[in-house]
Amino acid sequence: MAYRLTNTYGLILLLIIVDYIAASALTTSGWGRFITVFLLGSTLLLTLHVSRAHRILQLLAAIYLVFSSLSALIGAVTSGVDTLAQHLFILAEILLLVPPLSILRDIASHPVVTTETVLGAVCVYLLIGFSFAFIYSGVALLSPLPFFQRGSPASINNTLFFSYTTLTTVGYGNLVPAQSFGQTVAMLEALLGPIYLALIVARLVSLWGQERPQVPAVSGKRRSQPSPTGRREDSDESK
Repeated sequence: MAYRLTNTYGLILLLIIVDYIAASALTTSGWGRFITVFLLGSTLLLTLHVSRAHRILQLLAAIYLVFSSLSALIGAVTSGVDTLAQHLFILAEILLLVPPLSILRDIASHPVVTTETVLGAVCVYLLIGFSFAFIYSGVALLSPLPFFQRGSPASINNTLFFSYTTLTTVGYGNLVPAQSFGQTVAMLEALLGPIYLALIVARLVSLWGQERPQVPAVSGKRRSQPSPTGRREDSDESK
């Protein structure tokens, strides 16, 4: 029972929601950043484990979890090291690009579309929002210019809010990228969200409980092909 509870995409989905709450509400203090970094690293490691990623990737995730947690802990008890926590968020941004690909590879191998398949697809959707949020935070940290217009700070709370409102195409308009690069990335996210929901999630839900349609094997007979004149040549069987 313990193995099943820790080896399901339902747990990953719950952790992603907890990560969002922690990143939005707890990153203003040193101990809050420590809790957030630890949760993000744990989610990364567990996601790679559940999606059966390569052992090397799981090892790297475990190393990141230990290193980032220790660094954030030092930052929590030591004053004046906020830059370290910010760079840990940039590193998390890079690593969070791996789990969605690993989950997609895993659910693509499911012969029957089950609840786990659908939950995995939903996890990918939420992780996409997280990944774009950290991209925005990284751009804001590395750029000397403000990321948002009207002087709005590019805090992790604001970037998460902006990322998910963009991904879901809600677009409240209270946060707008000030530079062309941020606007371009935001448009890519706005296009990716509906396309992913329509092509992946909706398709999996329609096949829920069914076996995936198999691609028919190509027979050894030569199919009729158009001739240079535009007419189809007869197949070997008709000849």
